[in-house]
Amino acid sequence: MMMTHDSYGNLTPDGVAAYLKEKDLFPEDAHLTVIDLHAVKESIEGFVNLIYHVYDDNGKSVILKQMLEFPRYRIEDEKNNTVEEDDAGADGGWTLDLGRMRSEIAVLIFWNTVCPGICPEMYHFDEANRIIVMEDLMALSLLRFELSRMVKHPHFPEKIGTFFARNLFYSSNLHLTRYKKSEVERFFENPEYDALVPSVFEDNIAISMKREMAPGTETKRKELFDNPKIHAEISRLRENFLANKECLIHTDLHSSNIMINQDDVRIIDGEFGGFGPLAQDFGRLTASLTLNYISWFGDEKKSEPEKADFQLYLCDTIEALYHTFQREFKCLVVAYQDESYSLKNLDVDAYLIKQLQDALSYAGANITSRLSNRGICYDISRLPAANRTLPSNLGMTVAEELLLNHESYTTIEGYTHYLKNLMK
Repeated sequence: MMMTHDSYGNLTPDGVAAYLKEKDLFPEDAHLTVIDLHAVKESIEGFVNLIYHVYDDNGKSVILKQMLEFPRYRIEDEKNNTVEEDDAGADGGWTLDLGRMRSEIAVLIFWNTVCPGICPEMYHFDEANRIIVMEDLMALSLLRFELSRMVKHPHFPEKIGTFFARNLFYSSNLHLTRYKKSEVERFFENPEYDALVPSVFEDNIAISMKREMAPGTETKRKELFDNPKIHAEISRLRENFLANKECLIHTDLHSSNIMINQDDVRIIDGEFGGFGPLAQDFGRLTASLTLNYISWFGDEKKSEPEKADFQLYLCDTIEALYHTFQREFKCLVVAYQDESYSLKNLDVDAYLIKQLQDALSYAGANITSRLSNRGICYDISRLPAANRTLPSNLGMTVAEELLLNHESYTTIEGYTHYLKNLMK
């Protein structure tokens, strides 16, 4: 007998094929190949979703995503009887509200109107069964793997920088009236918007000893933990993240939620999206690029010239990302200035410097959230355990600099200059 669901109520591969035919997304007589992307090396991160690649003999293909009711690691811990006390408790357990599905669909559709083609196209939405069927992006790779293979994508900062500027402008009070913005905020209200608060702003290694780190990181970690200014800054960022409804943000825009090839760039997995400060998205992505940069100091497979060349590329990418954002934002201000009193009186340069400084501080917080053994970024986890100490210490050093001194940076070149001199 065909098994269509597992013991958790999630679709099996046989169930996926039957479901797609039932919804008329494929003919009843179609021969479907269903691939669980979690079983394919380097295909998907797989934290809160089951994701299947499905195709028929005629070349038609889709991606089916079924959202889990709680994180995948929790399912594995339950199967192995290794659930930690803080994960199982009523207050500590992280369950994921299914309302986030509705939010993800709305967010991705909106972003495709702001910046056409920046997100996958949606084909089917089934909230009751926690299922989304969308455009197949298997021709693209996750940015995190591309970075860790030293694959360069010169078009990446242009597309993402443009997206940041357009999204900030068109979903904020820079463009929307007060009434319209309040209506849009309500429409995009997401019960899972604050899902990352514990990992980014509470359990991160700069202000909590809850999570373990690589051996040899104890001294630097204690230096951060004992600094009240760092605690105060992360607290400020947390409150800003929860209270500042600046524009529609992804909240989790790191290199595992961007897919890319030499022609295309797509943003995926917007289930935590909602109204918040753009600086979190900019900072989380800057943190991803920075973590990749420092990871090469622990890599023994590539030559020193290869590593230096790619680190220079990463610095150029960070600079181009911010410059594209600033250029596109200024163009939008000029284009709409005659229609808006607030835009006529906006000090654009000061506004953009404040965006930069906040983004760098958020980058610091996000770096410290990706250095513990649980939740460690792929850039460092790909290294042998013995080689993770130096990058982890460097990550804390960079985070300390950004959390304490972000207001000293008025250009992105100041930050990339700091990175280039990190080991000198």
